[in-house]
Amino acid sequence: MGTPEAPRHAGAVAGSYYRGDGTGYNIYLTLGADGKYTAEWYGCGGKYGDASGQWTVTDKQVTLHPSAETGAMKDHLKTLNILKFKNHWIFVPADDHKFYDEWGVSSYACFQRKPRG
Repeated sequence: MGTPEAPRHAGAVAGSYYRGDGTGYNIYLTLGADGKYTAEWYGCGGKYGDASGQWTVTDKQVTLHPSAETGAMKDHLKTLNILKFKNHWIFVPADDHKFYDEWGVSSYACFQRKPRG
């Protein structure tokens, strides 16, 4: 299990992250060093929606401030709890801890750093 931890500065958690099951729920989240973010949801039926806007870090949470949201991404991600696991940052949606609490770190339970590719 990860340990809740506050980064020294927001830029420490900037990067590309992934959370998904490999089939219908695959979200790619990019937190830019410039304070902007993008999130895209893909599944077996193609792209289900996207979101973009600004992001901020307060203590042990990332808060997403969308300026645009479409499809399934509308109101989907707002606040992510920041944890450290094996010296890497992971994020667990604040309103969706149940699966993580039961199963721990997995690609479906939490966002993990992963380049798009």
